Amino acid sequence: MLIEIGVEALSMSTQGYLKTLRLVFTMVMTLSFGPACAEDVRDTRAILNIVLPPDIEAELALSAAPPHLRAGATIYVYGETGFTKFRDGLNGFTCLVNRDAFLYGGRSVKPTCWDEEGRTSYVPVMLRVGELLAAGKDVEEVREDIETGFREGRFHRPQRTGIAYMLVGDVDVDAETGEITRTAFPGHYMIYAPGVTNSDLGYSPEASRINRSLPFIFDRGAGGSELAYLITVPFH
Repeated sequence: MLIEIGVEALSMSTQGYLKTLRLVFTMVMTLSFGPACAEDVRDTRAILNIVLPPDIEAELALSAAPPHLRAGATIYVYGETGFTKFRDGLNGFTCLVNRDAFLYGGRSVKPTCWDEEGRTSYVPVMLRVGELLAAGKDVEEVREDIETGFREGRFHRPQRTGIAYMLVGDVDVDAETGEITRTAFPGHYMIYAPGVTNSDLGYSPEASRINRSLPFIFDRGAGGSELAYLITVPFH
């Protein structure tokens, strides 16, 4: 069921297309130009610190990937102490339901599947964020821990370009059943772009109002600019 939603989300009518363009524009303004300071961020940790049945969480995690990658992907699921490995994969892709949105006041979970390069750079950071979230650490404590990890060499930015799939999008889920109740941001691709800014792309709020399908940089999640993504939303 969850996987079917992810596939269907990428095939839209004209009305759905326009609705999604409006949604993308709103979310881009929030994600790219919203408040960056911890004191300006609403506390959404309790919303994201939910433990779903492992099978349901695993299915939700896999919904992020294209169908041909799901069977061979490694999966992590979230529990009382953070993420644990649900199964080992064979194709180099790693999937989990990322919960780092509390770092910028978001309330949606983010099913994501990273490639081999992301497995060694992005995934360790997201696993650590899950551990700290489960331990009750606040936003500033989590940010400081991740920043320290980069300074000390525990974490590192990707060494080459790569891709993370979020084909089901940023979603709100029922805390008991895992059923998707709302899509906050549509399915999209994320290209690794550490250190890249929206200015580098020639992106601006004004340009986005004219062309709401423009790719943009997202660097407000765990790792900040060290783990920035170039986000593009497929509309076909």
